[in-house]
Amino acid sequence: MLYFLIINLFELLAAVAGTIYLKKAKYREDKLTRYFVWFLWLTVFVEIFGWNEWLIDKVEELAYFGGTILGNNLWVYNIYIVVSALFYSFLMKENTDSKKGNVFLKITMMVYFLLSICDFVFTDIFFTGISFVAQFLGSILVLLSVLQYFYKILQSDKILSFHKELPFYIAIGTMTLYLVVTPLFIHLKYYSSKSPDFVNVYQFILMSANIFTYSCYTIGFIVCSRKNKSY
Repeated sequence: MLYFLIINLFELLAAVAGTIYLKKAKYREDKLTRYFVWFLWLTVFVEIFGWNEWLIDKVEELAYFGGTILGNNLWVYNIYIVVSALFYSFLMKENTDSKKGNVFLKITMMVYFLLSICDFVFTDIFFTGISFVAQFLGSILVLLSVLQYFYKILQSDKILSFHKELPFYIAIGTMTLYLVVTPLFIHLKYYSSKSPDFVNVYQFILMSANIFTYSCYTIGFIVCSRKNKSY
C-alpha cells in the first residue's frame, strides 16, 4: 500500500501548490486555472474514498458496509475516468484558438461521453470493473487534445515563452500519465497474486508516472508564481 500513499502525497502536494498559487497570484487570465485546482482537489478526494475497501476489510466496525455501495469503489473510479478525460480535453481545447480543431474536439467529447454512458448502462462493468471503453477511448481523446495544444503552440508566439505557461506543464504531465496508464490498463488482467513480478512492475511504473505528472503540475504552479511576481 506504500505506493498508493506516495501517489496520494504527490496529488495532495499539487493541489496545495495550486491553492497557494490562486491565493498569491495577482494576474489570472481566466477561470481555467481555478477549475484545474478544483479538479486536483477532486482527485485527492476520490483517492481518499478509494481507501474505503481497505478500511472496511481491516476495521471490524466497518464490516457492515462491505456489501453496500460504499464498500465498492469501482463505480467512483469509472465516473472519475470519464470526468478526467472530459476535463483535460476541455482544458486543452480552451487553451487553443483552432476553430476547426475545437469543433472536432467538442464532437469527439460528446461521442466519448455517450459511449461511456452506454457502456455503464448496458453492461455490468460500472460496479464490477474498470470500463475499457471509458479508459481507452478517454486516453485517445486526451492525447488528441494535448497534441492539438502543442501544435498550436508551435504555430504561435507562445513558443518563445512556453515554459512560463501553466497549460504547458499540465499538457506534459497529462500526456505522460495517459501514455503510461493506457498500456498498463490493457494488461490489467495480469494484475493478480499469481503474477507478483508483473504486479511489482505495474506498481512501480504507475507510481513513477503519477510522481512525474503531479510534480509537473506543482512545478508549473511555482514557475507561474514567479512569473507573476516579476510583473
